[in-house]
Amino acid sequence: MTPGGRDPPQDGTSLESTNATVSGGTEALDPGVASAFPFESIRDGQGAFLADAVGAVREGKHLLAHAPTGTGKTAVALAAAVEYARREGKLVLFLTSKQSQHWIAVDTLRRMRARGFGVIGIDVVSKQAMCLNDRAPRTAHAFRQFCESHVRTRTCAWFNHPADAAVKLAAQKVLHVSELVEASRACGTCPHKAAMEAARRAHVVVCDYNYVFSDIRDKVLPRIERPLDEIVLVVDEAHNLPDRIRSHLTGDLDAPMLIRAAKEAKVVDPEAGALLQGVARSVHQALIAREGDRVVEREELIESVEKGLKGATFDDLLRTAAEAGETLAGRGIPTVLPEIAEFLKRWRDVREGVLRLAHGGAGGRFSLRLLDPAILSRRVFADVHASLLMSGTLHPPEMYADLLGIEPSRRVLRAYPDPFPPENRRILVDARVTTSYDRRGPTMYTRIAEAMVGVVAGVPGNVASFFPSYETLAAVLERVRSVPLPKQLVVEKQEWGAAERARALESLRSLRTRGGGLLLGVMGGSLSEGVDYAGNLLDAVVIVGLPLGPPSLEVEALKAYYMRKFGAERGYDYAYVYPAVNKVLQAAGRCIRSERDRAVIVLLESRLLERRYARCFPPDFPLAPVSDVGTGVRTFFYRPWRSPASRRGTGCPRSMTNCGGPASAAKRPSSARPARRACPPRFSTTSTSWGTGS
Repeated sequence: MTPGGRDPPQDGTSLESTNATVSGGTEALDPGVASAFPFESIRDGQGAFLADAVGAVREGKHLLAHAPTGTGKTAVALAAAVEYARREGKLVLFLTSKQSQHWIAVDTLRRMRARGFGVIGIDVVSKQAMCLNDRAPRTAHAFRQFCESHVRTRTCAWFNHPADAAVKLAAQKVLHVSELVEASRACGTCPHKAAMEAARRAHVVVCDYNYVFSDIRDKVLPRIERPLDEIVLVVDEAHNLPDRIRSHLTGDLDAPMLIRAAKEAKVVDPEAGALLQGVARSVHQALIAREGDRVVEREELIESVEKGLKGATFDDLLRTAAEAGETLAGRGIPTVLPEIAEFLKRWRDVREGVLRLAHGGAGGRFSLRLLDPAILSRRVFADVHASLLMSGTLHPPEMYADLLGIEPSRRVLRAYPDPFPPENRRILVDARVTTSYDRRGPTMYTRIAEAMVGVVAGVPGNVASFFPSYETLAAVLERVRSVPLPKQLVVEKQEWGAAERARALESLRSLRTRGGGLLLGVMGGSLSEGVDYAGNLLDAVVIVGLPLGPPSLEVEALKAYYMRKFGAERGYDYAYVYPAVNKVLQAAGRCIRSERDRAVIVLLESRLLERRYARCFPPDFPLAPVSDVGTGVRTFFYRPWRSPASRRGTGCPRSMTNCGGPASAAKRPSSARPARRACPPRFSTTSTSWGTGS
């Protein structure tokens, strides 16, 4: 066991790069790679990653890289992959999980072109998001049938118009997908058609995970005339990939959905409507017969469906539902028929690595959950030429290789060090608090709120605090509101969308010069993972608790499945511990985004110091227990770190060294003294409203 309670990689694979570190100018690189690199120089710590990526692509391997923020992942991956692909006639598919990440890839490709490397890059999102037809349905399944129907019957004017002009423009300049859509609009053609035709002559295509890890792949690759063995994959934010694959085979079916489908089908096919009405009645009876949640066999739903068909077959139902859905979609009428047909087909046909559930009662439903992402990903990684999977939290890399079914002989597992100055970040753990189920309650929530108030009072600017759930957030918020603090509240709500998140960021920008704000959100949400707090927008991140999955049939089934597949200890960690640790790491990574940023990370959870959890954190994330996190925060911001013995006798009340009170401020020059800093307030029994938000 390594220091800090961490174990070495369980398969014995070395995770440290064996390649010599290259830094400085690009003249030390292979000439081909140097010509493709989008910058004039290599950052410190970037050379090892680049050398590993070049080697993996050329040797047909799969590099799984835990590369913290600041490693320059996009530049490295595109330089290594595109240089090889252009020379060897391959195609790079740069996969992202969010549309916001497309801009980074597009900007990198533009830099490569500006430096004289003739790369042709195409940026594409879903066909639905690019569609110019105002009558297109909004749901994914209905849109697919709407589009296929209009293309097949040649009734889509956009698709019928040649895309040559837009394709030519896309080959001359790397366009962001929004620019390609507008260019296609000006040319009178379908943007997605233009993108697919341009992709045939491209060196790299920036697209969503679904283009490779779903049934869309079987339609896209023939259109761009590329088999899998001619593909080099680059998977950005690869820690998201297993869950994204799982979500592809996730669905629910209840009686109200079937009743709605029956009404929709009757409009175009009375026979299909009658079949669905009978199935709705039979499924409803099966669900109300038994209360509670339970794991069921494949046959239970199939028998319920066939009971309601009265002589027709399961295939008859799938065929008539799909045909009725296609007819409605072709007319631009919203319908759930395609979704129901797809769910029933998957329930019947997918037999490996899935969980089938019945939630009984009047509002019951049948649910299908994919447990094993390797069912869909194993073949992809076996067939592609090579791949680069990267993330700032791809930890541990061997876990992701196992989950995705990547052959051991083709794996290259690497964990790169944090490139930023270690003195710019401090990680503090409060061992007195926890959100453990058996200890949570009013007293513990008050203790958490007290610790948070102590941290907030010692931070000069903005603080973001992330919780394991909205329920825990609400319980702590109620107590935090009883104390007046010089920071304005910004509280995330469960229904927030992109516009609300953007306003929250704008609030933090305006508040940073006025004492700062306190943002409260949840781990696993967009504010804790998908948002970039650039420019040192956050001076501190406070993480409350450990977001372990709450007890459920699904969580227990995933544990059992992985423990059978990977062994007891590894399977338990893969299913239960590492997903929670990853959420902590993602939230912790919000505050340090460049080498100039400086921030403190506070972990309000004693369990993180236990070996079973501590060993699951990467080596560059040291967990340091402190007796008073508020004191630790003030020490970080207002005095260089010294040992506790050297900090005695400061005269600051309540042993709060450098809290900003007169005793500590007198020892610093006036230019270094923070404006308005005092010891944190104690909790009061009276309620005081402060800040804004709710």
